[in-house]
Amino acid sequence: MLKNFRSYQLAVQLHRDCKLKPLPGYLKNQLLRASSSVALNLSEGSALSG
Repeated sequence: MLKNFRSYQLAVQLHRDCKLKPLPGYLKNQLLRASSSVALNLSEGSALSG
């Protein structure tokens, strides 16, 4: 189901791209938590509506 959900795929790609950014530790940690939250929230929302 999620493989056809474009917004979810983009959110996962965003998280992967964020892993590659050279940032100070505290900023990288916050960015990774925020980007993973987007993907997880989309996944949870699609499960509730489907």
